[in-house]
Amino acid sequence: MPAGVAVPTILAQKLADRTADLPANKFRNQVTLHRAGDYWAGCHHLNPLVYRANLRPVAIRVAHAHRQSQEILARIGEASVPALVRALTDPREDVRTGAAIALGKLGPKAGGAVPALAKALADPKEVVRWTVANALGAVGRAASPALPALRDAVWDRDEDVRRGAALALARIDPAAWLRAPSWETTVATVERLVPLLMKEHHVPAVSIARVKDREVAFSKAWGVADAKTGAPATTATLFEAASMTKPAFAYVALKLAAEGRLDLDRPLAEVVDLPSVPGQPELSKVTPRMVLSHTSGLPNWRPGGEERDGPLPVLFEPGSRFGYSGEAFFQLQRAVERVTGAPLEEHAKGALFAPLGMERASFAWAPELDAALATGHDEEGKPKARARYRHANAAYTLVTTASDYARFLTAILDPQAFGPKALSRAGVDGMLRHAVRADARDPIERPGRASGGVVFWGLGWGINETPGGDVVYHSGANQTGFRCYSQLSLSRGTGIVVLTNGLGGGALWTRLVAAIGDL
Repeated sequence: MPAGVAVPTILAQKLADRTADLPANKFRNQVTLHRAGDYWAGCHHLNPLVYRANLRPVAIRVAHAHRQSQEILARIGEASVPALVRALTDPREDVRTGAAIALGKLGPKAGGAVPALAKALADPKEVVRWTVANALGAVGRAASPALPALRDAVWDRDEDVRRGAALALARIDPAAWLRAPSWETTVATVERLVPLLMKEHHVPAVSIARVKDREVAFSKAWGVADAKTGAPATTATLFEAASMTKPAFAYVALKLAAEGRLDLDRPLAEVVDLPSVPGQPELSKVTPRMVLSHTSGLPNWRPGGEERDGPLPVLFEPGSRFGYSGEAFFQLQRAVERVTGAPLEEHAKGALFAPLGMERASFAWAPELDAALATGHDEEGKPKARARYRHANAAYTLVTTASDYARFLTAILDPQAFGPKALSRAGVDGMLRHAVRADARDPIERPGRASGGVVFWGLGWGINETPGGDVVYHSGANQTGFRCYSQLSLSRGTGIVVLTNGLGGGALWTRLVAAIGDL
């Protein structure tokens, strides 16, 4: 029998050996086969660990031998594919994982394994599913029959599997993956996935609004606003927008700048008192523009929590790089309130909510909002104590409906539609100009279809530069029991808002947005 056939056959037998503790002579056979495979493949080195394997427990040596066998099978080439396909169904997790790795190393030569790999995307072990997704991506265009299974894997419960599936889809069919799905497809996907994801992640309520052609075209709520009372969630239910408050506040600040009432490049310290750390004069350099682009150098929050007395440390030279800061937004809020002579929650009514028709949104709690306000829930879906923000905080206190926040997105997409009281096109363009590259992506990693591009920060928004144009986005997470997300596509005139009242909502919106892709 030719070596190219004999070696994979024997190695497959060893790879599929179901004995938990191989005796030493069988292990020596593995080493012999490793040498044979190296020789056959024209490789003249061995992993030194093989030679030291006799110093390890037998079970460990066996696992290592499996990995060595997988390496050799990959080196042998296409003749090893049948053996590796059989190994994908082995009862042992490490064998299945190793087989997928070996097939991935074969790349396009593993085309014959695509049906088996597609089936293996349903493996009960996350590491196997992730490895299989990577293998399919390595196969490339020949893995096209696996596209339906990969699209389902994009909303896998495991983050690494989701990311692996998305990358595989991009490698197999880049044009199709980057192409926006149809409106009907995304609506159907939302309707199918939301109830499943709510149950899996213990999220009592979800409210979603979609923007199409720069108008709010879809709004729906699922579940209950409060798991204790059973009160149903509706499209009129208010959710905490958490850090999605920041873009709304940025809009207010930029309107003041357009009116000449706020200088984006004048140091905040010239408007309000900023308690600096002794011997640290950098705080005097912080400007509103730095705050809105997260380049102020201020921490996310001071030790002890926001709005506390005490000095403000500066972590890096203001304006030099990206560093996400909620504290900085609160300090800018103080300057805005000094300029306007009114609390943010009062000023925003005329500057933001009324012009855009955001009829139910508010930067602070009021008694008349209480009946419509959802209760937050923990990771298990149990109600948490309701927060009532009696004073606005520009970083996290906005409460809103999904449709009201979607109207805010439409004001970014089509400023002219809201008349002279809205932020002008020039103002919006300034908001979305790439101010700083945000390589850290902290605290947001966008899960969309084309999310592999460069991420920048504008004034209040994250901006993902993708082959299909800029995708503008922001997420939110309050420990009071709320998770949310929003994004819009400037070129397509589309957007989505996802509001949830459970700490599991972060995983929910991540998986949902990954499944529907860029809109």
